[in-house]
Order: sequence, then structure tokens, then C-alpha cells
Amino acid sequence: MRSRHYAILGILFAVVVLSAMANVLTSASATADCSGFTLTVNAGDLSFGTEYTVDYSFILTCNGTATTVSGSTSFTATAATQSHTATVSWPTTPLTTNCTVTGTATLTSSGSTVTIVINGSTSATLTCGGTACPATIGYWKHHAFPASVETSGLTIGGVTYSAADLLTILKGNGGDAVAILGRQLVGALLNLAAGSKHNTTADGAIQVAETLLQTFSLNLLTSSVSPSTSLGQALVGEASILDQYNNADFHSCSEGSGLAGAPPS
Repeated sequence: MRSRHYAILGILFAVVVLSAMANVLTSASATADCSGFTLTVNAGDLSFGTEYTVDYSFILTCNGTATTVSGSTSFTATAATQSHTATVSWPTTPLTTNCTVTGTATLTSSGSTVTIVINGSTSATLTCGGTACPATIGYWKHHAFPASVETSGLTIGGVTYSAADLLTILKGNGGDAVAILGRQLVGALLNLAAGSKHNTTADGAIQVAETLLQTFSLNLLTSSVSPSTSLGQALVGEASILDQYNNADFHSCSEGSGLAGAPPS
């Protein structure tokens, strides 16, 4: 009788051990940049044909403020061990300041949790904020654009403009509201592409300006809006903010210092 009792206990112990071993995360890693991250999880002891869900949670700390970025991704097991990858954008993208990021991933079916290794470390720093001082549109009329812009141009308000187009916009002298905005908006985007520091007010003006351009299907080369109209006033208003940003970040630094490709002072 005692032998039978021990045998039953042994079976129960084995079941508990096997249950504990079932469907576990063996590792999780992510490559992260200023736009988002690609998460890769590795799981084992899976049942063929079963759908599994992984919950992930990243802590993004920027300028001392921590933001939790969480979500889930699912996959169906095709083998006992399997890798699964998901690509996700940050809630606000791209990030405009330097941030640190940490994270964990959990296989919901078993509660198995691992620390996510991000860019090779359990705590990664994302360098997303430039440090250079912006320059006026006059500077950009006579200096080479950043290499990425020379090659691919810029997409502004849903329209892609070549480097030659951008120079034409910069050199436009018209008093039309679209032309007024175009000069300062292109200047601001060139500054950021060349490594200028972000400014919250200017970032907001860029976002509003691009939204107006896209909403009203305005082209910086061909469209015309009178400054006296309500739309024209809105465009000119954002241009005024960007003009101040392009003037050495509201006159707070040495114009053009640190810009990529800028001549030494």
C-alpha cells in the first residue's frame, strides 16, 4: 500500500514538474531606435498548433519622465521551440530627446517572464536629440544640405521634394502664405536633419504646418494661398514660429554651431 502511495506521489510530482516546464520564454531581445523597436522572443516546450500570446512592457525614460509602453503579440506554435518577432513604433515617433529604455516580456499561458535585452544591454540609451544650434534659411541657401537630404530629399505634408526642389523653395521670394511657410519649414527641417536641437514649440509648429499642408493638399512649389485668408494667416503664423527657431533656437545659442557639415567657427 505504501509503495502504491509513493508511486502516486511520484506521478503527481512529475506532472507538476512537467507543467512547470511547459511553454516558457527562454529569452527576449529587442533592437530599438528613435522610431520604435523590433522585439524577438524565444519560447520552448510549446504545443504544436497552439496559439500563444506574449505581453511586453517597456519603460521609456526621457528627460526624467518615465512612460510605460506595453502591448502584446501572438503566434501559433509550429514546433516545440520557436522564435517570434514583432515591430512596433513608439507612441510618439520619432523621439526627439535622448531616452533610456528597459523592458520585460511575459508568456501569458504560463506567466513565464524574462528581461528584454535591448541593443545588447538590459538598459539601453537611445540618442534621439541633436545638440547643434539651428541656422537661418539664408545659411541653407549657401551651404550643402545634409547627405541624407541630398540623396533622398524630404517628405513634407505628404509630398516628397528633391534637394533641388528644396533649394527652389528656400530661394522663393513671394509674399504668398505657402511660400512664406515653405521657406521657414524647409529651413527648420534641414536644421533638424543636420543635428539641431529640438525645441518643443518648433516641433509643434512643424506638426501643425505639415497637417495644414496635407489637409488642404498644398504643394510648396505650386500652391498659392493669400495671407489675408484664415488659412493664410494660419500658415504665416506657423512660419513666424519657425523663423524664430531658425534664428539660433529663439536666439539662445550660436547660430549654426555644431551643424553637420558646418564650417568651423
